[in-house]
Amino acid sequence: MLRLKNLSLKFDESQVIHNISFEVSEGELLCLLGPSGSGKTTTLRLIAGFEKPENGLIQLNGETVSNKNKILSPQKRNVGFLFQDYALFPHLTVAENISYGLSGQNKKQIKEQTWEMLNQIRLLDHADKYPHELSGGEQQRVALARARAPEPNLLLLDEPFSGLDTSLRAQLRLETREILKSQGVTAIIVTHDPEEAMLMADRIVLMRNGNVVQTGTPEELYSKPTDPFTAGFFGDVNWLTGVVEGDWIKTDAGRVPNENYTDGTEVDVLIRPEAFEFGSNELDTDYLQDFRVCTVDYAGPFSHIRLGIGIDPEPSKHVQAHHQGILNASIGDKIRLSIDPAQTFIFPKTLNNN
Repeated sequence: MLRLKNLSLKFDESQVIHNISFEVSEGELLCLLGPSGSGKTTTLRLIAGFEKPENGLIQLNGETVSNKNKILSPQKRNVGFLFQDYALFPHLTVAENISYGLSGQNKKQIKEQTWEMLNQIRLLDHADKYPHELSGGEQQRVALARARAPEPNLLLLDEPFSGLDTSLRAQLRLETREILKSQGVTAIIVTHDPEEAMLMADRIVLMRNGNVVQTGTPEELYSKPTDPFTAGFFGDVNWLTGVVEGDWIKTDAGRVPNENYTDGTEVDVLIRPEAFEFGSNELDTDYLQDFRVCTVDYAGPFSHIRLGIGIDPEPSKHVQAHHQGILNASIGDKIRLSIDPAQTFIFPKTLNNN
């Protein structure tokens, strides 16, 4: 469906996209994920035809639509674009907004397609309302319907849920995924929110500083990160130094299995807070370590716990742990925990952990 190969872009003397490549299959929902300034929205604009690449190519359904010497206009790419601010026409009704891009069809076809879109987004009774009469969530659904109405080959969504409150955002992203998947829509969604990407995407392209860091399914990026940036982007981590001792890697917080590193090597050990397993006294003693409870902050479904390493009443080194529900321990208590190796990631030693 879509292929990007060795794509680069420079603004003035600043290189903003660095030789990136990835593909999107028909019917796939792909998320471009990354922090601010990572190049994800610029990549979306390149795909839409709003920017011309310095090098590389973009192919859509086998046709080259962008390269160094050619750029097909956005209007000729049959690509739908859902902007971050929705960009609804304030002087048009909901039905008129949706039908705006259907001018090439006859009146009967336009009416049928418009009502089909209204039915899909469950706003049939809002057809004659204007954008200012809608909630933020309703405006987002209308914008989605308008972008989809011409049945584009590819739908591009730029941070479509960023302006919504937390509960509405969670509801709408699941509704949007359901609509897109049920209709077999091929779409690329830009977001800076890793949770949103994992909930929405079939695959994720993680970007940083104009580069593709890692591509894979949500499970692959969360469970099998290829570098410390990826591991840390999908949740908090405790960053420790480890030393390889045979089949084990020893850290201040306990030891974890060694699979690839030679004896005596220093490595970075990244441990997720949820890797610490409470009530571990009966578990494999190879993983057990003593900790001191320093602080406990209850956060609804789980507790944030600051643990001092070792049994010293005033420990100098700490790690963060998550515990589902309320911790059955008090501040100052000594507890024994194990570390889940599946939530622990080992990487070659770096100069710093920033």
